[in-house]
Amino acid sequence: MSLTTADTALLTNVLQEAIFTASERSIAGDVFTVYDMTGTPGLTAQIPVYPEIAASDLSEGSDLTASAVGTSSVTITAAEIGARADLSDLLREGSARDVASDIGVLLGNAIGEKIDTNAFSLFRSVTASVGTSGDGSELTPSKILQGIYTLRSKNAPTDADGDYMCVINPNQAYNVANVLQGAGVGTSANAISMVGNDILSKGAFLGRLYNAKVFMSTAVDGDSAEAVGCVFSPQAFGHVLKRPLTIKTQEDISERTVEFVGTTSRGNAILKDDYAVRLIAESVID
Repeated sequence: MSLTTADTALLTNVLQEAIFTASERSIAGDVFTVYDMTGTPGLTAQIPVYPEIAASDLSEGSDLTASAVGTSSVTITAAEIGARADLSDLLREGSARDVASDIGVLLGNAIGEKIDTNAFSLFRSVTASVGTSGDGSELTPSKILQGIYTLRSKNAPTDADGDYMCVINPNQAYNVANVLQGAGVGTSANAISMVGNDILSKGAFLGRLYNAKVFMSTAVDGDSAEAVGCVFSPQAFGHVLKRPLTIKTQEDISERTVEFVGTTSRGNAILKDDYAVRLIAESVID
C-alpha cells in the first residue's frame, strides 16, 4: 500500500475504510481461484490446465499404458481498475461526519463493484446453460440443482467443503429465496441450510443450497428483463491479483480540493469451460 500526502492520518483512514469496503463488496476473490502476482514482474500469468487421465485394470507383470500429460495454458492479463473522489476544503471543514470514512466507502464500493462486474461478465461466455434466453422463466432451486448435477456428470471438482459456487443476480435470488421460504426452512429438502456461515460471512452470501454456496451480486450481468448467473467449480475461473487496492492523493490548491484516487490491478479468465453452467432466468421481482 502507498500513502502520498501531507495529511497521512486522513489518507490512512480513507485507505483502511476503502480496503474494508471493497473486500466486503467484492466476492470474486472468494469464489474464483486466485493467483497472486503481487511483487512479480509482468502483467500476465500463464495458468496451466491439466487434462484428465484414466486408470485401467492391470494383469500381473503387465506394463501400464502411458498417458501423456501435455498441459495447455490460459493467459490472464491484469489491468487497472480505478475510481476518483474529490473532497473540497469547505466540505471537509464543515462536515459533521467522518469524511475519511465516507470517502473510503465511496471508493471501496465503486472499485469492489467493478472488480466483480469484470469477473462475472465471463458467465455469458460459458457454453453449458440451464434456462432459455427470452422465455421469461424464473430461477428456481431445481434449476440450480440441474446445474450442480451437470457439473457432477463432468467430474468438476468442488471446494474444500465439497461445494460448488453459485453467483446470481439479486432479482434472480428473490424467486429462489421465495420458493425456499415457502417450503419452510428446516422442513424440506429444498430449504436453505446455514452451514457455511461460520466460513463465509459476506452480506452477499444467501446460503448453502444442495451442494452449492449461493451468492447474490448486482455485478451479475443482466438487464431489466433477464440476467445470467452461474453455478461452477472454483477451478472454472481464474482471478489474478497484480496490485491490491492503493489510495493516492493530489491537492489542487486553486480549486481548494483534494483528489483521492483508488486503484487496483486485476484480471480474469475461464480456465475450464466444462466446470461451469450458465443460469439464464428473468431478473424481475414479481
